[in-house]
Amino acid sequence: MYYQSNYPPYNPGDSVYPPQYPNSGPPPPPMAMNAYSAYNVNQYQVPSNNYTYYQPPGMIPGFANVPNVQQMHLQSLQMTEQPPQVMDMPTSTYLKTMDSHLQFYQRQKQVELMERLEEMIRNGQNVKEKKAEEILEPQPVQPAEPVKQVPTLSEEAIKQTLKEEMKRVFVAELLRRQKVSGTFDMTEGTVKPFKKYETGDPVAEWYLKNRSMSMVGKAWDPECDCEYLRAAMKGLGTNDDAIILVVSTRCNQQRQELKDMFKTLYGRDLITDLKGELSGDYKELVMALFVSPAEFDAWCIKEAIYGLGTDEQALVEILLTRTNDQIKEIRAVYPKVVHKTKLAKDSQFEKDIRDDTSGDFKRLLISASMGKRYEIPPEKLEAAVEEIINPQDGTGTGMFEVNYSKLCDPEKAKIEAQQLYKAGEARWGTDEETFNRIFSSRDYYQLRAIWDEYVKITQRDILNSVDRETSGDFRQGLRAIVMNIRSRPMFFAEKLRDAMKGLGTDERTLIRIIVSRSEIDMVQIKECFLKLTNKTLWRWIKEDTSFNFKKLLQAIVGKN
Repeated sequence: MYYQSNYPPYNPGDSVYPPQYPNSGPPPPPMAMNAYSAYNVNQYQVPSNNYTYYQPPGMIPGFANVPNVQQMHLQSLQMTEQPPQVMDMPTSTYLKTMDSHLQFYQRQKQVELMERLEEMIRNGQNVKEKKAEEILEPQPVQPAEPVKQVPTLSEEAIKQTLKEEMKRVFVAELLRRQKVSGTFDMTEGTVKPFKKYETGDPVAEWYLKNRSMSMVGKAWDPECDCEYLRAAMKGLGTNDDAIILVVSTRCNQQRQELKDMFKTLYGRDLITDLKGELSGDYKELVMALFVSPAEFDAWCIKEAIYGLGTDEQALVEILLTRTNDQIKEIRAVYPKVVHKTKLAKDSQFEKDIRDDTSGDFKRLLISASMGKRYEIPPEKLEAAVEEIINPQDGTGTGMFEVNYSKLCDPEKAKIEAQQLYKAGEARWGTDEETFNRIFSSRDYYQLRAIWDEYVKITQRDILNSVDRETSGDFRQGLRAIVMNIRSRPMFFAEKLRDAMKGLGTDERTLIRIIVSRSEIDMVQIKECFLKLTNKTLWRWIKEDTSFNFKKLLQAIVGKN
């Protein structure tokens, strides 16, 4: 049984934290098992030890007295790569292509769902008593629990029941997606719950050889995994391939079960043992995979704020891309993460953000930290879900789609687009408060409608106006909101590209994004990444990282 959460239902848990970083202090202790979720972020900017003195941005070592213009010229001659640019906006053509692809994929899944439902109805199962998730992810029926039978239905009654249940399950699935990603888009992770051992599975082969018991065809057993991991770390040397196999193929919640089972079997802490065997970025990645998502986000926010300076980019990426329910989970655990030995109030979360940021950027983050963005209510969504009509004869197909025009208020969209115009393009200076109010509170589909109306008024894309009318961290925050709402997979694909392009690699950004999205939308991120770079994410990781760190990243992302 898996715990329910505001993310994929198989992603809760607790954990210890990654190795401490400068100015971070010791990590907080593990917390009690709760219904947490699936996103592990891990971005800490470790100061370079190459210089013992402060070097201002843009200065060249050894040229402190050269005039600024000459410095810039010298610097440009030495650069082999262009400096990082503001993220590009995905083209509308590509977004439409993605929308068409998602629509096709969604209809394909509906056909499979319809066939499954019809089979259940014809076999006499009372599908109306089943929860939506039981139909979407059917579990094998236990012999001791016979299926409840219902009276045989006529063909007309079967069709009517099938149509009603298709809509009910479709709406329930859309609401689940909204909690996970804020949109109704269909997404898929590359890491899924491990269900059973197949022929050739290394764990099953080891168990047969060392325990004389065949696990092939049997359901996942955390005890088998723990024995396999213990053997991989026992004695001289470490079997890294065994560790990579287990941690990359078990979902987050299953990893939490492994920690409890390992301690039960051996009286040892699995995380402590792993820390003693691993090192470097590889160890950091493994630690991120074993951490509770909400607690880890809280830990990253704390690291971005406490100590010298502020990591504004980490705050933007976490606070401006998480859903309402995810933000609420972060708020719930943040006081315990910050204060390890005493209780703290929930208001500590807002206070820390307020004390370490300033101006319009501070207000944008405080708005996001409330977790109160409007969402589409169930009754409004149900009214917008319509049956797909066969264009040839006008009959219903029994499948459903969302009429997105019914999710937004067109008149209000026109009014608020006009307000944005008056707050920026139509005046000298910018009314940042209006941008903050609209960007931080409206639901995703209302914002899309507002931005469409904005183009009609100004003949400018909203990102163009954001760049013209705002600046600094506030501009980056607004851009993140726009990119995130237009195409979240594209937003993260661009972040991954930027982490690896040019000289050097931002390993912590790779860890943060790949681990946190691996169970939510990594499949879609990979598609966007291929479009951006003409190379697969797997190939970029191969060329930009090394050793076990590379192996584990590739195992999580997947080659296909």
